[in-house]
Amino acid sequence: MKTTKKTVRINPSRMSVCAPLAIEKKLEHEKDFFNWTRNQMKFLKEKEFTKLDIDNLIDEIESLGNSERNAIESYMIVLFIHLLKMEYQPAMRCNSWENSIENAKFRIKRLVKKNPSLNKEVSEVIQDAFYSAKLQASSETGLDKKTFPKECPWTSEMLFPELNKKIKKK
Repeated sequence: MKTTKKTVRINPSRMSVCAPLAIEKKLEHEKDFFNWTRNQMKFLKEKEFTKLDIDNLIDEIESLGNSERNAIESYMIVLFIHLLKMEYQPAMRCNSWENSIENAKFRIKRLVKKNPSLNKEVSEVIQDAFYSAKLQASSETGLDKKTFPKECPWTSEMLFPELNKKIKKK
C-alpha cells in the first residue's frame, strides 16, 4: 500500500497569537465579574473593540434577556399559586393572597411595558408556570396535585386584557 504525504501550508498572518489574551479575559470574567463588567464598559465607551471579551459579552447579554423572561415566569408562578389557593381553598382566602395576585399582575405588566417584545412571552410561559404553581400549591395546601386542573384554566387574555388590546391595535 502506497502512502502519500500531505503538505500543510501555514499562513503566518492567519495564526492567532491572541490565545493568551483570550485566556486572560476568561479568567478575569470568572475571578472578578464586577471588575470585568467595568472594564468591558470602559472598552466600549472608548471604542477599544479589540480589547472586548466578545464570547463572554455574548453570554452575558443573552443572560440579561433570559432574566427578564424568567422574571415573568416567576411572577406568573406566584400569580397561579394564589389563584389556585383562592379557588380550591376559598375558606382560607386572605388579603395577602389577593395582594400577591395584584402585585404579580402589576410586575408582569410593568416588565412588558418596559420591554414590549416580552408580551408574547406571557402566553408562552403559562403552561410551565402553571405546572410549577400546581406543585407548590399542592405542597402549601396539602391538596393532591391531581385536585388541580391538568391544563391552565387561565389565558393571558383573561389575566391581562390590557396587554392583549395593545397587540390587536398594532
